[in-house]
Order: sequence, then C-alpha cells, then structure tokens
Amino acid sequence: SSGSDEKITRAVALGATAGINYNHELWPKELMRLSGGIDLVIDGAGGEGLQKIMQICNPGGRLVMYGGGRGVVPELSPQLIFWKQLSLLGTSMGNDEEFADMLTFINHHQIIPVTDEVYPLRDGVTAFRRMSEGKQFGKIILVPV
Repeated sequence: SSGSDEKITRAVALGATAGINYNHELWPKELMRLSGGIDLVIDGAGGEGLQKIMQICNPGGRLVMYGGGRGVVPELSPQLIFWKQLSLLGTSMGNDEEFADMLTFINHHQIIPVTDEVYPLRDGVTAFRRMSEGKQFGKIILVPV
C-alpha cells in the first residue's frame, strides 16, 4: 500500500502483483477485490486504516504491528476481533540471533532492497524530512562519514 499512485506503479514494475492507494476512498473494497481476503498483515502505521484492514481479514487472520506512525486506531471493534478470531501481535524488532538469521537469509537469497537515497549522517535532518514528506521510494540510508 502507498499514498502515491506513482509509487504503486514503480512497485508493480519491480515485481509487485498490485498495490492499493490508501488515499482513495474505496481502497478497502478494491483491496478485498484484489486479495479475496487477507490472512496476514504486517503494519507499521496503525491509525484508522487498521480497523478497515481488520474488516478485510479472513477468519483466523493475524495482524502484526511494529509501529504507529498514523496514530491510534479509532473505534477499534472487539467484536470484529473475536468473531473472526483474529490474532493481534506486537513486535519491536527482534533479538541479536534473529537479526543474524535475517542477514543470513538475505545473503543466501541475494535480496537487494530498493534504495531511495544515501545521505551522510550530517544530513540526517534532510533525510528525515524527505521521509516525513513521503517522498522516498525504498530505503533511506544514513552513512557515518
């Protein structure tokens, strides 16, 4: 998902099957049409969109949350959680062993993340501004120089 049609087009060009612009009014219906229902959500945003995502989740679906950049989830429905038997999981990264396992996996499968910009650490404010404005496509890297 993205708030930018251009970013979705770029993601599809890189191999994504599809994308949803969460700024479009009917995005929940479009996501349901494309997916047929969701089994696993990995969310770093929170906010009102999470309640809508929960409605699209299949019974027994899992929602893993690692951030809350869009704030609290208003009107969270406990009924929706227990009727669908959804699992809500919070995470704040992993431990050192899990990080090492991730690096091994990435190296083994030769996964190369999309990089937006590389900044010297002294330009960190500029990098964070770019990210907060949503202009980036891919990872922003800060390099200690």
